[in-house]
Amino acid sequence: MDTLPAELLRLIFDNCDPPSVRALRLTSGRLADVGYDYLLPPSFRAVEWKDDVQRLHSIAHHDRLNRSINSITFNFSKVDEYSARHASFFQHWLQEPEERSILLQDAWIKYYELEGKSRDLPPFYTRSAMVEESFKRLPNLKDLEITYTKCPYDIEVFKDVFLVRNCRKRDPTFRAQTCKNMNAIISAVRHVSLNSLTIDQLPLEIFRLPDDRRHWFDCCASSFSSLSRLDLTIDPPANLMPQSRFKAINGLGHVLQLSPNLTHLSLSFHTYHAPMQKFGFSFRALLQDFTFTKLTSLKLEGVSCSEEDLRSFLLRHAKTLERLRLGGRGLAKPYELSIGGVHLHEGSFRSLFTSLQGKLPKLQRLHLEGDLEAGDIRTGARERETFKFHASVDENWEDMDAADDFGRRRVVQAGKTMDSSALERYLIHGGPFPKLVVLGATSATSSEGSPSPELGPVSGGPGMAATPATAIAV
Repeated sequence: MDTLPAELLRLIFDNCDPPSVRALRLTSGRLADVGYDYLLPPSFRAVEWKDDVQRLHSIAHHDRLNRSINSITFNFSKVDEYSARHASFFQHWLQEPEERSILLQDAWIKYYELEGKSRDLPPFYTRSAMVEESFKRLPNLKDLEITYTKCPYDIEVFKDVFLVRNCRKRDPTFRAQTCKNMNAIISAVRHVSLNSLTIDQLPLEIFRLPDDRRHWFDCCASSFSSLSRLDLTIDPPANLMPQSRFKAINGLGHVLQLSPNLTHLSLSFHTYHAPMQKFGFSFRALLQDFTFTKLTSLKLEGVSCSEEDLRSFLLRHAKTLERLRLGGRGLAKPYELSIGGVHLHEGSFRSLFTSLQGKLPKLQRLHLEGDLEAGDIRTGARERETFKFHASVDENWEDMDAADDFGRRRVVQAGKTMDSSALERYLIHGGPFPKLVVLGATSATSSEGSPSPELGPVSGGPGMAATPATAIAV
């Protein structure tokens, strides 16, 4: 094999698993040299129950292995033991009692062993200098993910448990420690040119506190210009006064504007203190008149704004926007309907889609998911549009055939949800506005008081039940 070209040897290594790579490298000096680049997987995963900071530091200071890492995931997730014990028990309720007892006991024993190791390690943010030094020596690092919602353990029982929001630990020190961890990572990010950044639980107050705010502005000024994909899930605090809210939104918007070359932007708000609540803001306060000139894919989840504000933001990106998502799973539990929708506190979705029809020439796909409501919700208006959409495609825009799939879960409840395919056809191809046939309701009252099957489910109006009716787009 020593006589084979290096390209063929790399092809052989490409099809080897890690044990085979190590064994093959022992056969000759040439194979050992070619196989050096295959000793480490390109994705590095750091958890708190292992000394992965030291491991990353060692890899970064190796003359050859440091080129192997092109993506890093920092997983800071913790489990809420009380909630997780109850959830894991009921998730395995249908198993034989003895089998269930053995399975859960083994899982929790392994968990306590791993947690014991984590207590021997210093907090992540106290080792920010090591992290920063490591990033300086990772020339091929392009993708970074920071997660607080994914299971950090290789324990099957816990992978299902982490899908339930209240099984993720959020103690009184959580937010302060999260801010410190984020600041430590952002300090290191300024030394690399990332292509993508994903954060699935970013405290909003980090953009309000003066020191943290200034730190993000300084560190992101040079590094975020290379980003093409940004996926942020914002975690607003329970009590945020109007002035603090404005300052935090303004700071978040400033960071977004430091990423002018984005092609994919996902902006979600998950209010853990009130999972059904949507976070209200205006795009004008967030971004002023800023435009992402290369934006092709946009997702908005868990937000509340006005029709005019949302329309203006979308039309600014009409020249490039190809895929649009409004809503998502939100903080729904695996068996619940999606609750990460979008609310319009002024205007209506019918008016919004009618005004956008024909004005997004590049648009190829539209997807709606979750609870979409329109009307003056803040003042308790009696009549408003209420829709509940279920997912029809996954995050990669591939059709979801399974009606109930963990991880990429699609929850469909007969009589309560519909898909957005008719609105997608209308917005892209034109034609009459799709009719939304209300099933199981005696009437559907429009804002003028006349029955209108086209406006979709309307809750709270005369003769209507308070809960959303079923609607099917045709």
